[in-house]
Amino acid sequence: MAHDTTMTLSTIQFTYPTSTRALFCDVSVSFPPGWTAVMGDNGIGKTTLLRIALGRLNPDHGEVTPDPGSLVASYCPQTMDAEPDNLDDFADDWSPGTLAIRRLLGIGQDWPYRFGTLSGGEAKRLQLACALAVRPDVLILDEPTNHVDAEVRGRIIDAMRSYGGIGIVVSHDVELIDAVCTRCAVFVRRHVGSCNVTEIDTYRGNYTQACEQSDADDLRASTERNERRREVARLEDVREQRLRRVLRVNAAKRQGRLVDPHDHDARDRRNGAKATSRDGGASRSYAQMDGRLRRARRDLDGIAEASKRYDGDVWFAGEASHRRELIHEDACNLRRAMSECGVESFRLHRHIGSVAFGGHTSDDGIHEDEDRGRGPALSVGPRDHIGLSGPNGSGKTSLLTVLARHVDPGVRCMSIAQRTCADDSRRAVARLDELSRERSSIVLQAFAELNGDPERLLSGRHPSPGELTKLELCLGIPDRPQLLILDEPTNHLDLHSKQALARALEAFPGAFIVASHDEWFVRRISTIRWTLE
Repeated sequence: MAHDTTMTLSTIQFTYPTSTRALFCDVSVSFPPGWTAVMGDNGIGKTTLLRIALGRLNPDHGEVTPDPGSLVASYCPQTMDAEPDNLDDFADDWSPGTLAIRRLLGIGQDWPYRFGTLSGGEAKRLQLACALAVRPDVLILDEPTNHVDAEVRGRIIDAMRSYGGIGIVVSHDVELIDAVCTRCAVFVRRHVGSCNVTEIDTYRGNYTQACEQSDADDLRASTERNERRREVARLEDVREQRLRRVLRVNAAKRQGRLVDPHDHDARDRRNGAKATSRDGGASRSYAQMDGRLRRARRDLDGIAEASKRYDGDVWFAGEASHRRELIHEDACNLRRAMSECGVESFRLHRHIGSVAFGGHTSDDGIHEDEDRGRGPALSVGPRDHIGLSGPNGSGKTSLLTVLARHVDPGVRCMSIAQRTCADDSRRAVARLDELSRERSSIVLQAFAELNGDPERLLSGRHPSPGELTKLELCLGIPDRPQLLILDEPTNHLDLHSKQALARALEAFPGAFIVASHDEWFVRRISTIRWTLE
């Protein structure tokens, strides 16, 4: 492939076989060499469009140039359980280029032989290494920094910077986009006329620069809409005045027919009106104004307006338990349970919160267990908002698994794991289908509050990973949970949904333990911090 080749998708339309409406119509976008970030709400069609770019889906209409079959393309999916097609080849490839990729991403020698046992961050690095190893003309990464800590994110950024072809990354990771990308293609839903349409806006620069351009564009569009609205209102007023004039003339004509033939003055006024075509002129003037008004309204309808978003401030109904402790795990049992999950050694740091943990208190106000896995009991109170963080492999998922097994039986608990696959999607949709009409309505309203599209969810399509996260969260709402245990809930969420979830958790009246690599999110939602190392 020539270094200046650009991949272009022109007037693409696509409809899923199970859907009654097109996912998008007549969207166009170009991808030049370098990294372009593709952004937009969950389920809006980002991954679908990229599968069309790869030639794995055929559009209803439109074309991709150059033909996908003429390019070497690599695709790194967002799901962690997707084993790379070239995994065996990568395992046996010890060429200098592939060795450099292994070093850059910190790939362990045995990782290709035990893909199913890798942590989320390890699996993601191996997927990326396999994608880079084929030396592709086009490299497409779908949410590459999900499930990874800060160190691994840095390795992924370095690997992306080392790539020189057409790079396309679907991501909601602002740090990644600002560090790597020089263009942003943003999927947006807009209200045009009487319907919502999906469009793609393209901006030069990274996320921060794209936001500045987008805000400026929105301001210009808002100003133009207001000017057009004022013009429509003015024309409506003028048309009303001319209509009244036409009605007066017509009334005068009707009265003219009743003029006494002996009333010469009234007869002269009637004949004068006809001679000057006063009545015909009023009607023509009204018709012209009516045409101008229709054109002004069409111009106003042609200005796109962002579709409605939800604030997500009140959707998460729950309650605090009356129990003093929802979880109580002594040090010996915790150490043994973690060992059974494969975590032989760990250290848990805990910021001072509403529960007295005991142990050694360091100068920075953090409680520490001096001996690994030993120390005071682990306890969760009825209103504790706990954020759990730590590097990949430190045991966060194992700790959540252990704690979920030891929740007091009388506590209503909702637990959501971070691994999602097609089976998870089918099970979640089946659970929704089994709900009563009343409970289904509660779930779908909550789904909408997280900026999900209930109609798209009910159209028969499998939800995207981001939509699945939202759906699993919402399915637990009718049970009014008292405790939430969430493992990386923001991994697949778009930026607006992440903000909506943060607001909802802040206001949650019960307790939660949320593990996340997203430091902004953890700081926002938690009043107690646990850190594993």
